[in-house]
Amino acid sequence: MRASASSSRVSDNRRRSALLSPRERRSRWLLPAAWLRAVSIVFLLVGGWAGCRCRPAAPAAEPVKTPALRLVLVSSVAGALEPCGCVEDMLGGINHAAAYLRAHTGTPSVMLGAGPLLFSDPKLSPERRSQDLWKAEALLRSFGEMGLKAWAPGANDFAAGPAELKRLSEAGPIPLARNLRVDTLALAPQVVFTVGAVKVGLAGVSVPKHLGELPEAVHAEDSLVALRAAAHELGQQGAQLKVALVALPRGEAMRLAELVPEFQLMLVGKSSDEGDANDAPSPPSEVGHTLVVEAPNHLQAFYVVDFFVRDQTFVFANADAAGERRRELATRIAELEHRISVAEQAGSATAADIGARRADLARLQADLRALGQRDQLPAGSYFRAELVEVREKLGVDPKVQARLSDYYKRVNDYNRDAFKDKRPKDVAAGQSAFVGAEKCASCHKSEFAFWKTTRHAAAYVSLSRQFKEFNLDCVGCHVTGYEQAGGSTVTHVDELKDVQCEVCHGPASRHLADPSDSKLIVSKPEITLCAAKCHHPPHVKSDWTASAAFSHIVGPGHGG
Repeated sequence: MRASASSSRVSDNRRRSALLSPRERRSRWLLPAAWLRAVSIVFLLVGGWAGCRCRPAAPAAEPVKTPALRLVLVSSVAGALEPCGCVEDMLGGINHAAAYLRAHTGTPSVMLGAGPLLFSDPKLSPERRSQDLWKAEALLRSFGEMGLKAWAPGANDFAAGPAELKRLSEAGPIPLARNLRVDTLALAPQVVFTVGAVKVGLAGVSVPKHLGELPEAVHAEDSLVALRAAAHELGQQGAQLKVALVALPRGEAMRLAELVPEFQLMLVGKSSDEGDANDAPSPPSEVGHTLVVEAPNHLQAFYVVDFFVRDQTFVFANADAAGERRRELATRIAELEHRISVAEQAGSATAADIGARRADLARLQADLRALGQRDQLPAGSYFRAELVEVREKLGVDPKVQARLSDYYKRVNDYNRDAFKDKRPKDVAAGQSAFVGAEKCASCHKSEFAFWKTTRHAAAYVSLSRQFKEFNLDCVGCHVTGYEQAGGSTVTHVDELKDVQCEVCHGPASRHLADPSDSKLIVSKPEITLCAAKCHHPPHVKSDWTASAAFSHIVGPGHGG
């Protein structure tokens, strides 16, 4: 019955459909389709509302704001305790660097180094050996307290021999060089330790050559092979952040960073250093995922690199890609502003020159504004690198300052006795000896009176106040006729303390005997004389000029 009734209804529907016009038949079939679409949309909307429970879409991840660890990086310190010079606020000073670190203790930190650390030169002179060894001890103890964990040694670090390097480093930072083989000294190949919650792995390589030669008893193997092996072993030991410390020329270091990409950071130092010249800063570079950093030598500045870690990911983006350019522009702007100010005060430049410099200044300021203040922070793991200049404004760490004072007193006491018998060389026949400013004053009263008002007249006492008057690094520029025939030595200064008349005018014994002969004295010294003798980098700032400073030492009888 049900089947017959159903069949009958289907037949009736078909008959009624057959009676409809074609247009009516199309409308009849389209209406249910539209109804179905409407029902489907409502169903989807209702289902969507029920599924999301009216919650908004999840926001993008907030950038990590707290660094997981901080690396403080120094390069090629080369025995630099503090700067030497007569200009205020010189770059450098381990007491200022220590003060900065003491004031920034909130983040888990470690200090690392690369390049020569202990001595200023690859060879030690016999008369300086004791003083230089004591300076190295003061440096290492201070750096140890500042958190220096390890460094890749340069040629200078072997200047006193492997035995002294071993003694100096036994209770301090680790000299790290996987590729070096040294007689009587075992250098660590790599080391793994934890900073905060991050497992840090360090590897060191060095080719400590000076003038193409390795130090005695030092043998260097292939740096690339050594660094690859170290990267593999650090990975096996579970190091999350791998850091390479390399004492190599910068170009070779960049090549290593390219060939051994497992390191997130490479700190570069020199193979060797010599003399007291300061190097300009090198901006950080990125080679793949490796940040390559080299700080300026002699502790003029150091780099602080903060690592921000998200989800235990140790591939880092650069949070401040334009930061180095901003810092470069800010430095150039400050230097140019200073030069314009000096030129305007001295009247040493034309209005056209000043206008051109002000136009340069405006362009630099516009470039800096165009860069903006800071890049947008990445959502993932990232790093931020900052160059920190070591200046007096950082303050003074009392503990390190006390150690420096102890070092200077120790050296002073030792050198006073060690050099007590070292006298000036004899004067050759027909040459003049130094006589001292008091002898000059008998004829040149006004000149002498003016000289007494200058800083040159207090040069020696400025040393003795700091226990430095017998220090071989200092005394030569604070006395007259140092190490010259008929002049002065470390302890035999007699009447030649301070920067006196004869520093510029030459030894005056023959002039004193015969004042009428103008050829026996330098009547008008070259202005550049002082720059050649003492006032040269790094003892002055980069914008210091002898011509600008000359006005401070001229007066009655001196052209002023």
